[in-house]
Amino acid sequence: MIGRVVSTKMKDTAVVLITSTKKHPLYKKTYKRSKKFLAHDELGVILGDVIEIVPVKPLSRKKFWKVSKVVGRQFEAVAKEDLKNAAKEAIAEVMPEEKREESSDISHQTSDNETEEKTKKKTKVKRKEKSES
Repeated sequence: MIGRVVSTKMKDTAVVLITSTKKHPLYKKTYKRSKKFLAHDELGVILGDVIEIVPVKPLSRKKFWKVSKVVGRQFEAVAKEDLKNAAKEAIAEVMPEEKREESSDISHQTSDNETEEKTKKKTKVKRKEKSES
């Protein structure tokens, strides 16, 4: 069976989450089932690894599985890093360094203009209040 390591807090033991999809016999709707297994870990897997476990004779009260091999290492973390690198490269192609600095300066200028406009509106409101009273 192939699953993802959920916990490695115990000594020489990994908690593996196995998920599967099943189809209801009458209603034909598919649904997910998941179950956690305790597996003996001699390879030193880490949290998030995708591993393969095989059945062995009982090693303890709840441990009947052993980690046979590591199929993949933290797919989610690797995928996120790849996406970040691809995004940085795309930004670098589209917008050179000089233009990025100029655009940041422009955004600061617009925010300064907005604050000036707000203060002008406040002073106008105060003047109206004074003139009415």
